[in-house]
Amino acid sequence: MANALKIYNTLSRQLEPFKPINENEVRMYACGITVYDESHVGHASQAIIFDAIRNILKYLGYKVSYVRNFTDIDDKIIRKAANTGKTADEIATFYIEDSSKDLAALKVRPADHEPRVTDHVPDIIEFIRILVDKGSAYVNNHEVLFDVEKFTEYGKLSRQKLDQLVSTEDTPNKRNPWDFSLWKPAKEGEPSWESPWGPGRPGWHIECSVMAGKYLGKTLDIHGGGLDLVFPHHENEIAQSEACNGQPFSNYWIHNGLVMVDGRKMAKSLGNFYTIKDILKKFHPDIIRFTVFSNHYSSNIDFAEAIFTTSSKRVYYFYKTLNTVDQLLKTFPPDDDSNLLPEVITGIQDGFREAVLDNFNTARALANFSELFTQVNAFLSAPKPKMKQKTNTLRLFREEFKKIADVLGIFDEDPGVFIKEFKRKFLAEHNITAAEIDEKITARAGAKKNKDYETADKICEQLKERKIMLQDTPQGVEWDVILD
Repeated sequence: MANALKIYNTLSRQLEPFKPINENEVRMYACGITVYDESHVGHASQAIIFDAIRNILKYLGYKVSYVRNFTDIDDKIIRKAANTGKTADEIATFYIEDSSKDLAALKVRPADHEPRVTDHVPDIIEFIRILVDKGSAYVNNHEVLFDVEKFTEYGKLSRQKLDQLVSTEDTPNKRNPWDFSLWKPAKEGEPSWESPWGPGRPGWHIECSVMAGKYLGKTLDIHGGGLDLVFPHHENEIAQSEACNGQPFSNYWIHNGLVMVDGRKMAKSLGNFYTIKDILKKFHPDIIRFTVFSNHYSSNIDFAEAIFTTSSKRVYYFYKTLNTVDQLLKTFPPDDDSNLLPEVITGIQDGFREAVLDNFNTARALANFSELFTQVNAFLSAPKPKMKQKTNTLRLFREEFKKIADVLGIFDEDPGVFIKEFKRKFLAEHNITAAEIDEKITARAGAKKNKDYETADKICEQLKERKIMLQDTPQGVEWDVILD
């Protein structure tokens, strides 16, 4: 049952039974993208992970309210605007639309709310005003800063001690080195809003506290983001939210691992990033999602094309099996209600549920997929019973598998279309055409007709060297790709 779900909570550093605030309802917030450039694979990984977590929660029977924001005012956005002659709003709007298209191409479904910071400045000002009135924040030279010493639980998420902390924000207005900015005073030529403390704009950390609270309430069930946000961003969110509202900000904190390149986090600032568009040119969205799900969400992923290539083999294998099943169902429509693999069919959803109840363990779910497809292929190749007697079992497999594949947003393509496109891309990458293969098949047929089996075998070897395998079937000669 849904109430058997366990989640690793960064706050407690323990695997905990999940108990939502309201039974069967989940309020979840995940930090979104700062929109000043194209989205990269690190953004894709996080968006895919929390998309899946939202879908898994729904699969388990919860009603989910999911919010993922856009940070559309920031130093990086302002610099980009200055360098391009555009306004900050034009830059942000362009990259919000661009990011949304990229994520849609990856089958990431929109959040229920995707708020922009600049649409919530009045809410942010009111939130800061409360903190100032409570003595949790102070004003210095038109800048408002959070007084960290006033929040005695500061560091409870990151497990860091106050005397070891220094805020990365460079401002002369701090009382203490660990204080952080809630409202930044206006600079000439930069976007600003009027406030009780003078014209300015919000600090970064305050944004998520305000938008999460506006759409989900003062206490969330789940707050998520990358491991790199634990400190200072999420630590600061907790401090300012709990100081303002006097109650826990989020009961569960989920942090996904990072996409790494040569041991360093993939980031625009480091110049070591691959855009979503880059990776989509080479790999199908299902392959990208499969790669993400092959690791536990909390684990870092070392980016290399090899990991996507490995996923390609598995995804191609799954689609070929699905295509075989679909073709058989067209040829032999089920005419009874028999189930010749009762334990296998029942185990499809049972195995998936067991995996995802264990801290959203998609890697384990995919391992179950592999075992399932091995069983199905053994069933397909078994000489008995006859194929027409197997088809209702195959129909049940197809229906049950679709229910769980849809949760992860994979294997929902037409298998025949996927295979055709996969082969087309493979041939282009290996500098061979379908026409060349057809010519070789024709030449081989001629050689076999003339009983020149040596030449026929030689043609097969030549194609193998170019990663193409020929298969003699009752329907004629078919070719397939060879994946290393």
